[in-house]
Amino acid sequence: MKFSNIAWGILLAGTLSAACIREDLSECVYDDAYSRNTLLLSYKGDGTTEIFNDKICRTELYVFDRNNQCVYSGELSAAQIAARSAELPPLAPGDYRIVCLGNTHHTEVRGLETCDFDQIVFASEDYFGGQRVSGNDSLYHASLLFPVTGEDRTETAEFASSHYDLSVEVAGIANAEVRASGPLTIEACGVSTCTDFENRICDETADYVLETEYEAGVMTARTNLMRHENHEAVDICVRSAAGELLAQVNLADFLAANPIIDCSRQEVMIPIRIEFSSVGVKISVPQWYIQQIKPEF
Repeated sequence: MKFSNIAWGILLAGTLSAACIREDLSECVYDDAYSRNTLLLSYKGDGTTEIFNDKICRTELYVFDRNNQCVYSGELSAAQIAARSAELPPLAPGDYRIVCLGNTHHTEVRGLETCDFDQIVFASEDYFGGQRVSGNDSLYHASLLFPVTGEDRTETAEFASSHYDLSVEVAGIANAEVRASGPLTIEACGVSTCTDFENRICDETADYVLETEYEAGVMTARTNLMRHENHEAVDICVRSAAGELLAQVNLADFLAANPIIDCSRQEVMIPIRIEFSSVGVKISVPQWYIQQIKPEF
């Protein structure tokens, strides 16, 4: 486990071995003042079967003391992810809060110095960097209180989803005019850009320009959005190279018209098909999604 020690002196006795600052904490020297504390990682999605390793391949761990100061942060090792078990660094007795973020490949955390979970947020590196954003990682969040005593202790971090999957396909496009980086763009407008350490969406919004592929007359885009609550504020738009709006779908209206998509679930796919024809534009749920949800079809 690679840790950055924000308050090293608070947590570790001076006699602790330097071997503790490694990916594997198994070589740490624990004296009688430090118990062994283990964090089990769990995500069951919308069912009862453990699917953590199917959905999460990278985990960042943050430890906060009773004053909400971040005293430890780091990335769990591949071995710990595979085992779904991580031994925490030596901690002095006291009440702590553990926050874990899953799949933070291109995600940045800001606000740790505020000691306020409402102000500690995670978002796309591109967003924080002022760059054009095409989407988010498939993010997951876990938070739990972890009292440290003189006894060894094991607690489970139950993860929850922090994202929606979005799939957009645009059909009926002239082959001669479109390439993977062609003149049309697919945008997700008014989407929430960040989530706080309570796994609550923030107020900031932005317009995402999605990365697209093109094949056989169909342009497709697949991305992740933060788990926004105000669907009315989100529109999916198709624009020409000149910025002309060719099609627009309000997400709240689309979800109301297609209750087969349940945004209350942990694992949510929002699939939208936009099809141009001589009589206009048709908005629908792709047939492949209906067959997936209702295989008897």
